[in-house]
Amino acid sequence: MVSSPHMDSNNHPMDNNNPMDSHISPMEHHRSNQLTGSNIPLTRLNTFVFFSSSGQGPPGQFRAGQPGYPPQGGPGYPPQGGAPGYPPGQQGQQGQQQFGGPPNPQQQAAYRQVLQSCINEKQLQGMYPPNSPALDQILSRISSQVDQLCAAWRVPREVGQDIVKLALFDVVLYIDDSGSMQFEENGERIKDLKLIISRVTFATSLFDDDGIQVRFMNSNEQGNNIRNEGQVEALMQRMQFKGLTPMGTSLKNKVLEPLVLSPARAGQLRKPVLVITVTDGQPAGEAQGAVFDAIRSATQELQSNPRYGRGAVSFQFAQVGNDLKAREFLSKLDEEPGIGELVDCTSNFEVEQDEMSRANPPVDLTPELWLAKMMLGAIDSSYDTKDEKTQRAPGGPPPGQYNAPPPQGQYGGYGQQPPPQGGYPGGGYNQPPPQGGYGQPPQQGGYGRPPSGPPQGGPGYPPQGGYGAPPPGGRY
Repeated sequence: MVSSPHMDSNNHPMDNNNPMDSHISPMEHHRSNQLTGSNIPLTRLNTFVFFSSSGQGPPGQFRAGQPGYPPQGGPGYPPQGGAPGYPPGQQGQQGQQQFGGPPNPQQQAAYRQVLQSCINEKQLQGMYPPNSPALDQILSRISSQVDQLCAAWRVPREVGQDIVKLALFDVVLYIDDSGSMQFEENGERIKDLKLIISRVTFATSLFDDDGIQVRFMNSNEQGNNIRNEGQVEALMQRMQFKGLTPMGTSLKNKVLEPLVLSPARAGQLRKPVLVITVTDGQPAGEAQGAVFDAIRSATQELQSNPRYGRGAVSFQFAQVGNDLKAREFLSKLDEEPGIGELVDCTSNFEVEQDEMSRANPPVDLTPELWLAKMMLGAIDSSYDTKDEKTQRAPGGPPPGQYNAPPPQGQYGGYGQQPPPQGGYPGGGYNQPPPQGGYGQPPQQGGYGRPPSGPPQGGPGYPPQGGYGAPPPGGRY
């Protein structure tokens, strides 16, 4: 843990410039340094970045209207107040767009393209065939969900449009309830775990229409059809953290067999399944290789089923805490031949930020991207490959997209000056995407095509030093 000369009674670093801030995180450090140039050492996750669905954050939270974000209430940005995800304000006043309005045809086409790209990448055509009514049903409600997510978390619409891919999946949260969660790092791992679960629940339940499922490695407690943060928080309050870490054994017996394989054998698996595992350590109390065997066995069985295929289940592993052996285990799992393409492993924010800053090309990891990666890495290869040692095969994303160096002089990055009055240019918030922009059919150099590189200064790409760009020197 990084030490600081200014600590509160709970051993959390404090910002002397704001006496109300007593528990702030490296994510706040990242945002604070961008906006103010401060250099206060910060160490823990907290609700500074990850707003709840009520839209209310703790004292010291980031306020809209600061550099890098469009002004509240302006064209192209959701209005304030009222509905879940918005702070109190003017929503509902005459002339402002109401929450959940239908998307225009350009937006609808963009969303369809985003979803179709995921279907193609994960080979889900058996579950989402051409002209699928299920896909049309998802598209009919997706715009309001993106608006709600972007407003609640104050993230750019580009990030929200990526997260809509969760709508294609049933989500299972698989939680490490071992004793080390409680005894290591003075219980801070449990605090981080609960925070992550709460925020992931908010996002995934927006897009998973029948709610998410929650399972634990040790406890037989279950959460079924969880639809909001309050339900998962109540479930977590009942949990006792004890025992070892039978990660692979319980993955097979509590998640894969009852929730994936049995329905698939009966032809009743309605949607592909995304299993998000949150853990603090490597497996213990089971055969070595149990996690690898469980994943490999499940994917092989699904591969032999022509209706589903191996893409019918994907695996995300997110680490809390700073256990180096756990980090090594997850790294090995992420790059394991034969299953690594179905698995993504995300370390805690500090580790991921460090890894991505040293990647080739380097990426300045923001808190929003960290959370998006944790949810999307297993179903979107552009997020998965960013922090892996191996290089992406030909046909990967072209320069300027996530996992690639951004061109210079372009618009829309974090920490940049806000857009002019009138909102973002074409392809921005609630605007039709520009030709070749985000969510449109790939142009020359798009996914699966030889990358030719976008023109410098074109719309829809970040500026040097912005979203996905190398961090400027001296930030920390």
